[in-house]
Amino acid sequence: MVLLGHSMGARAALRAADDPHVRGVVALAPWCPPGEPVTHLAHRTVIALHDAADTMTSATDTWAYLRRAEAAGARVRGVRMPGGRHTMISHSNLWHTLATHSTAEVLGLRPPPHISTPETVWSAGPLDAAMFSHGPR
Repeated sequence: MVLLGHSMGARAALRAADDPHVRGVVALAPWCPPGEPVTHLAHRTVIALHDAADTMTSATDTWAYLRRAEAAGARVRGVRMPGGRHTMISHSNLWHTLATHSTAEVLGLRPPPHISTPETVWSAGPLDAAMFSHGPR
């Protein structure tokens, strides 16, 4: 099972990831305040997408959270989104595409045919969303 959430929903998904059925979390503009627990994420995958211009939640806190989760044994990827801020309205196609791909990737499924990913790249990052190439949508 993969948990996907936005903002506080992403924080809840990250917290609930200690369930043994959870393989990973896809967190969209998550709220990851300093001090959030990460040890329960060992052996899980955490992918976070965040726009650095988000003023509701901190992308800097997200990258720090991912670094701590990685140190705790999680496989992590942080993706710096080129826009959308907290609402993810601007560049919504990119947000949707990467959220879909990330969810499929955590489940070990093939990505949608219109996206390719540098699958060997795992990093608390953040990696630029431009690393992900897109075909027609």
